[in-house]
Amino acid sequence: MLNRADILLILLLLFISFAPLLFLTSQTPDRLYADITVDGKLIRRVALSGHTGRDTFVQTTAGGHSNTIVVEEDTIAVTDADCPDKLCVMQGPAKKPGDIIACLPHKLLIEVKGSQTDSGLIPMR
Repeated sequence: MLNRADILLILLLLFISFAPLLFLTSQTPDRLYADITVDGKLIRRVALSGHTGRDTFVQTTAGGHSNTIVVEEDTIAVTDADCPDKLCVMQGPAKKPGDIIACLPHKLLIEVKGSQTDSGLIPMR
């Protein structure tokens, strides 16, 4: 059976296993933005933090293909595309750092990122 030392050892190991959660807190970025790239080239950087209303624009890619991108409040989404599978539309809105929307047939990538400053951000308006 378990004696007192075994129970203390188990409790100590549990505490040690959860200790990093106490000390490693992820910083929430002050400013969110989305990088829109086509074929690996940065086309547009859109500020998401503090954005109000709804802005829509059409991103044309190589071969005359297009994706309709909507920035609403602090989210970005592809709402329409002329690709055959429309997976980029089905991914829904992105709003957290690390969220990615990809349209592989058009080589379009939208990635939400965060920063502690707002340098280099281009407002939609």
